[in-house]
Amino acid sequence: MNNNENNIKKDEGNLNKTVKTLKLFPKVLKIIICIAFVCGIFYLGGMFNSKHFLQTKTTKLGFEDVGELVVQTGYLTVVQDNRKNREFFNLFEIPFTESRQIFSYDIEIDASVDFTKITYDAKKEKNEIVVKLPHSKIYKATLKTDSFKEYLDSESLFSRINLKEHNEALKSMENQAIEDAKSNGILNVADENAKRLIEGLIKSNTEYKDYKIVYEYIGD
Repeated sequence: MNNNENNIKKDEGNLNKTVKTLKLFPKVLKIIICIAFVCGIFYLGGMFNSKHFLQTKTTKLGFEDVGELVVQTGYLTVVQDNRKNREFFNLFEIPFTESRQIFSYDIEIDASVDFTKITYDAKKEKNEIVVKLPHSKIYKATLKTDSFKEYLDSESLFSRINLKEHNEALKSMENQAIEDAKSNGILNVADENAKRLIEGLIKSNTEYKDYKIVYEYIGD
């Protein structure tokens, strides 16, 4: 057998291998596609399961986690007029013995609602939620020391205003600010703000987003 015949046979062998490889390629491609498809199903299935888990995880509306929450803040300026005189046997004030201080402070009044006392009952047959909650209350009064303004400071040697009396005056200012805030309706506004917050918590839960909310105050 000459060299030409050997070369022809080698070429035929290489051609046969190439043809076999080409025939095998579609099968390998199909296997790869199937594996990718199965992996994709498991991946997407994991995504769908995670999403479903997040949607059904909520078992309460979260009122218990809020605690005592400030729902309204009011700012008032209170003017204090302190006077002190010497008296003659409690019969009359001795002239020219008066000490007097007139000054003001801004006072911040916070009204809060205790969300831990809130309960609710979802009535599916009526498509409504009955929420029982306490009324708001004054949480604290904060005197803003940097807001101090002095209008008069006249002190007599015969009747000095001591630190205890000055401290009592500050407490009186805070109490006056609380009463003024109540008179101006801070608690009513706080009650309405609490309702809006509660509604937001309820509506954020897709199960109750279309429910009617009925409020009942504890103690009424």
